[in-house]
Amino acid sequence: MDRAYLEIFFLCGMILQVILFFQYLWIYFKKGYRKYFNKRERLFIIFILIGYFVLPFIYVFSTWFSWFDYYLPKFMAFPAIAIYCFGVWLFFRAYTELGSAWSPGPDVKEAHILVTGGLFSWMRHPMYSSLSVIALAQIFILQNWLVGPAFLLLSIPFYNYRIKREEKQLVIYFGDEYTNYKKRTNAVIPRADLVDFRKIINDLKLFAGRKRKLK
Repeated sequence: MDRAYLEIFFLCGMILQVILFFQYLWIYFKKGYRKYFNKRERLFIIFILIGYFVLPFIYVFSTWFSWFDYYLPKFMAFPAIAIYCFGVWLFFRAYTELGSAWSPGPDVKEAHILVTGGLFSWMRHPMYSSLSVIALAQIFILQNWLVGPAFLLLSIPFYNYRIKREEKQLVIYFGDEYTNYKKRTNAVIPRADLVDFRKIINDLKLFAGRKRKLK
C-alpha cells in the first residue's frame, strides 16, 4: 500500500476518534476538566496532543518534515492498519467492560466497583494499553523519524505518572483487594500466562463463521 494511502487512513482514523471520543471530551469540559488533571498532567496532555494530532496533521498536509522520512516495505501497511484498528477496538472494549466504574479522573466514586474480569484479568489499565497500541501503529503508518514515534514517546511520561496516581487512590479505597490484584497482573502489558489464547481463537472462529453466514 502506498504511503499516501496510509496517511489518508491515519487522518480518517484520527477524525473518527475525535468523533467517538466526543462524549469523553464533553464530560471533561461539562464537569470541569481541571479537577480530573493536575497541573503536571495538563502539561503532559499538551505534549500528547502535539504528538498525536498537531505533528501528524502538519506532516500529512505539508513537506516540512520530509527530510526525516524513512521507508518501510509496502507489505507492512496491512499489519500496521490491523494494529491501529485493534488499538481503537481495545479502548472501547475496555470502556464497555468498566461500565459505571469508569471515571475520567483518578478519583474513586461512591460504591465504586473493582473490575477484574475480561481484559482487566490480563492487565490493570487496558485503556492505556490501547493508546500505546495506537501509538505503536503510528510508527509504521507515518514513516517519519520525528512524527512516527512522537505520540508513543510523549505519552509514556503521562501514563507512568497517571497510573501511579490512580493506583494510589485504588489501594486506599480497596485495600488488600487491589494490592492482591496488582500482584497477579501487570499494569499495561499483559502477562502471557494470564491471556486465554484458546478463548481468543474461539472468538475469531465465531467471528469468521458469522461472516461466512452473512455471505
